[in-house]
Amino acid sequence: MAVKAKIKDLAIGSEFNAGPTTLRILDHFTDGTTLVITSESIGDRPFSVFPFLYERSEGFNLNDWRTSTIRKDLNENFLSALMAAGKIDTNRIVTTEWDLSDHKGGAGYGTSQDKIGLLSQKQFEKYAEQDLLELDDWWWLITPYAGYSYRARSVDTDGTLDHNSAYVGGLGVRPAFRLESGIEIVLEEDEVNLSDSALLEGFTTRQLVEELFRRADRNESLLDQGGEDNEDDDF
Repeated sequence: MAVKAKIKDLAIGSEFNAGPTTLRILDHFTDGTTLVITSESIGDRPFSVFPFLYERSEGFNLNDWRTSTIRKDLNENFLSALMAAGKIDTNRIVTTEWDLSDHKGGAGYGTSQDKIGLLSQKQFEKYAEQDLLELDDWWWLITPYAGYSYRARSVDTDGTLDHNSAYVGGLGVRPAFRLESGIEIVLEEDEVNLSDSALLEGFTTRQLVEELFRRADRNESLLDQGGEDNEDDDF
């Protein structure tokens, strides 16, 4: 049976069907937005392809997200696929500032304003530490590799950081984006994984404190009697 839930009430790591792909929740932010990424690669692409000589702008670099093939694909074709599926309101996907600094922390290419992007190296390191990004595949990050105009940061099948020539076509694409946390989506029952805060929403502070004191008193009594606490921790 399908049920409705707000994005903000779903636990970190939860996944849900967005139509063309499954999305995984990486973070809920205090500004009322939530960061999601596709659970799998949506397909293999080069980070960018060489345009014809007469189409190359001055200073063109293959590892520059701003002129990359992936950027165009994701913010046109992928975004259109999300809209057509109708699982989430694409008008509530938030235009985000994506960090284009290089992998050593240099200026790189500054920033880019887009609805759909890729994780940066810093973001990858943060969420990989939380075991949220495992994937037996090679996939691109948005971060340019310092000192090279044609190499971009990537992730290997074992989850380690690497770098590849941006024109290589065998690496996967995992779109990431922010959307408004308050939007409501339709989930199958087995997709519902509420956060602790959402589970406790129905209780007042007084009720929670009284429950904690009740458990503390009961545990103390059991210990005095040499008993064991077997009560379920959920309430």
